[in-house]
Amino acid sequence: MSTFVYYQLYVFLATFYGGIVIGFMYDVYKIYRSILKTKKIIAAIQDILFWIAISIVVIYVLVYSDDGNVRGYYFIGFLLGALIYNLLLSRIVVKTIKMFLKAIQRIFHRIYMGIKRVMDFLYRVIKYPCKKIYKALRPLILRLKKILSIPKRMIKDIEKYTKTIFSKK
Repeated sequence: MSTFVYYQLYVFLATFYGGIVIGFMYDVYKIYRSILKTKKIIAAIQDILFWIAISIVVIYVLVYSDDGNVRGYYFIGFLLGALIYNLLLSRIVVKTIKMFLKAIQRIFHRIYMGIKRVMDFLYRVIKYPCKKIYKALRPLILRLKKILSIPKRMIKDIEKYTKTIFSKK
């Protein structure tokens, strides 16, 4: 074969691999969307960002493999790559990523539960002496509140009877 045919085969395989990458990106995006339920506006923005990312991949593959030239069989390469990835690898990749995410979720859940148990224990340890101290100081606190309320009551009484006193002749 001539070098021109090898070059075209190289570009076709590059676009085929680009299709596989696009299929993988779609699976990751699909998992992301299934985990995080978003509102319609945010979902539309995410879709636009996803299509921008796919466009960047396509442009990168085309510029890297054929200096940005566009031929019809390049699109066939992208479509075949995405289709074969979807038929052969998509289920395996999605299951693997979901298993990995569940394992991470279990690890974080165990860490959270351990921290929660320690915090509950510390809360109970601190709560008991604080309760005892509060019960011991409660009569003093109530007496202090009464003493501190005396000036406030005096001002109220003065305001209440000032009108009466000054209005009498």
